[in-house]
Amino acid sequence: MSRGTRPGFGYDGSMKRLSTLDEIPREGLKFTYFESRVEMGGILLRLPDGSLRAWKNECRHLPMELDSRAPHSLWDADGKKLVCNSHGAEFLPDSGLCTGGPCRGSHLRSLPLRVEDDTVYLDTAAMSSFLD
Repeated sequence: MSRGTRPGFGYDGSMKRLSTLDEIPREGLKFTYFESRVEMGGILLRLPDGSLRAWKNECRHLPMELDSRAPHSLWDADGKKLVCNSHGAEFLPDSGLCTGGPCRGSHLRSLPLRVEDDTVYLDTAAMSSFLD
């Protein structure tokens, strides 16, 4: 994630506005974005230390959104780990590391962020370099 100002930031088609810093709920913010013309889901988190993380909302075990099945929650009962409702994989919110379940040791896919004037953007230009 980077901070800074550049001409045309957010208006050149390479940034998707997600939220202001104050609008990010404690449980995170779900959003959509396009990956090779396919709409995908993402999760924006503001961690207790104020840092931000964005993850593709897709389990590393099978390509399913973490909250696609009941109880449709992103979090475990303690609210400390992201959890896949399908097969019980648990992920650390700060690193995306899977610490339990069928994909233990893998990581959620990180999505690139930029912050400009307290507004959080998905940096779609940075994404294209590893999607092509």
